[in-house]
Amino acid sequence: MESYDTKSHGLDRKGRLFAGRLTLIVGIVLLIIKFLGYYLTNSTAILSDALESIVNVVTALTALFAIHVSARPADENHPYGHGKIEFFSSGFEGLLIGIAGIIIIYKAIESLLLKPEVVKLTLGLILITIAGIVNGLLGWYLIKKGDITKSATLTGSGYHVLSDAYTSFGVIIGLLLVKITGLWWLDPITAGVIGLQITWHSYGLIKESTDRLMDSADPKTLNKVSKLLENNRQSEWIAPHRLRAWYSGPDLFLDLHLIMPYYWSLKDVHLAEHQIHDILEQAFTEPVEVIVHTEPCMPECCHICSMEGCPVRQHPQIEKLDWDLKLLTGELSEQIELKTHPEDPTI
Repeated sequence: MESYDTKSHGLDRKGRLFAGRLTLIVGIVLLIIKFLGYYLTNSTAILSDALESIVNVVTALTALFAIHVSARPADENHPYGHGKIEFFSSGFEGLLIGIAGIIIIYKAIESLLLKPEVVKLTLGLILITIAGIVNGLLGWYLIKKGDITKSATLTGSGYHVLSDAYTSFGVIIGLLLVKITGLWWLDPITAGVIGLQITWHSYGLIKESTDRLMDSADPKTLNKVSKLLENNRQSEWIAPHRLRAWYSGPDLFLDLHLIMPYYWSLKDVHLAEHQIHDILEQAFTEPVEVIVHTEPCMPECCHICSMEGCPVRQHPQIEKLDWDLKLLTGELSEQIELKTHPEDPTI
């Protein structure tokens, strides 16, 4: 078995902290602007946008804390690092967004019953337009930064801020319709639609963070690893199997079993493990830790082994295994049963 320390790969902590602080500052400024807009217009739609901004500020504080903690190196109590706190942060953000969505829907229903008068719509439209543009730019920046640094916190915040921008533009459309048609009920209806959209968005965030915390399989990563191994396969690497992949914050952990010639020296096995590690590490931008569990070949493996000049071969190769996702993530013993001929008396 071989393990390797993760590397930084330029995933700068300062850049992530700057993005987190920027999110908090912008969130506070836009919160003030939106509540000012609500105070001036008495619009339920603008109130719904302002309520979501409260969530933005709270989650920005949570994100900053998560970024600080996730940057800590692995220690005795946390051998895989502290990165998973980012998934807690993302899930907490989703919960708060869901609560905000429910409150917005309640306020929309209340406004439909009370019929409040909406005033100074032009000024409200200007303020919400400014907020929407700023949030759109910030959301785009956070998503890009999150992708570069492999930060679930920044990516989640980016999509949340971007959804807040969409909310603002929805409010703008609703207020324009109120201004043009004079139909007051379009204001709370717009707020209700926004509340439903926010609640649905919260479900997505909570589901994604839960999947990450439970180390759910990542088909995209597993497929990428499968293709890398297939494209770089060597005859001495008889068969990889039991591939696992999971993230802890920005760090990617890969774990796989590999059958190799039983008569190889430890030096030969060690060099092969390093070669596999280098192939996988160079293919990902995030820090990668690879753990290879080497296993000695058995007589049954001769039927799937393409190694030429093997001094201990007992049976000819019958079939070349495809190193696809089914093989890599499954148990090799099952694959051998399927690929070999049970009626062959030499097995």
